[in-house]
Parts: sequence; structure tokens; C-alpha cells
Amino acid sequence: MIELVNTTPVTVPVGQSVPFTNEAVKSGCAERHRSGSVQITLMKPGRYLVTFSGNISVPTGTAVGEVSVGIARDGEIMPGTIMRATPAAVDQYFNVSGQTYVDVCGACCERISVKNAGTIPVQVNDANITAVRVCG
Repeated sequence: MIELVNTTPVTVPVGQSVPFTNEAVKSGCAERHRSGSVQITLMKPGRYLVTFSGNISVPTGTAVGEVSVGIARDGEIMPGTIMRATPAAVDQYFNVSGQTYVDVCGACCERISVKNAGTIPVQVNDANITAVRVCG
């Protein structure tokens, strides 16, 4: 199991991923993360439950509109994982969360991240992602 956090607000450009600065919990050797990286690497075969939660808003200096993030596997946002909010003003945060299962087969690895899925930059604060190997 691994849990990563980023408690500093960060603006994520369109198509880019949320960086995670701290490992809150790390046990076992099935998951790997480098501090400041945008991804978790799932190292061993099995099924993983990946969960994300965080606060998202429109950053200052950006026109107000819908902001969204999604859980990505090897850089591609997975269907059913996009989390959306439509703030009425900049710096108005909404809490979003989502989860999905990721299957890792054979000897290959999977890279998991959380990407800006929208058409404008998104500000992310108190981001938290966990990956738990539930079987395998």
C-alpha cells in the first residue's frame, strides 16, 4: 500500500498531472514513488484499488469554467474516473474523489497518475492518492 499527498496548492496545466510531494504511508514493495513525481508505479502483478481525493478550483488569472481531473493509467485517463466541478469564482474549492481498480498482469508495471482532464488549468490542494494491492 502507498498513500501520497500534496498539501501545497499547485496549478496543473491542461493535460498535465498532479505532483505528489510526500509519502504519507508506504508498506510493502508492490508500489513505488519518487518524491515530487506525478505517478505511482505498480510493480507487481495483481489487482489494485486506486483512490484519489482533493480540492480543485479555478486558479487566479483564469476565466471561470468547469475544472476536472481524472485517474490516468500510463498517461491515458481511465473511463469513469473523471471528477468535475464548476466553481462560480476563482479560488472557490470543491472536494472531488474517485476510485477504480487497476489490474497489473505478467511482469509489466503500470504507472498511475491524476491528470487535468479539462480545458483550463486547475488548482489542486490537499491532494491524496492511495494504491492498495487487494489481490494477486
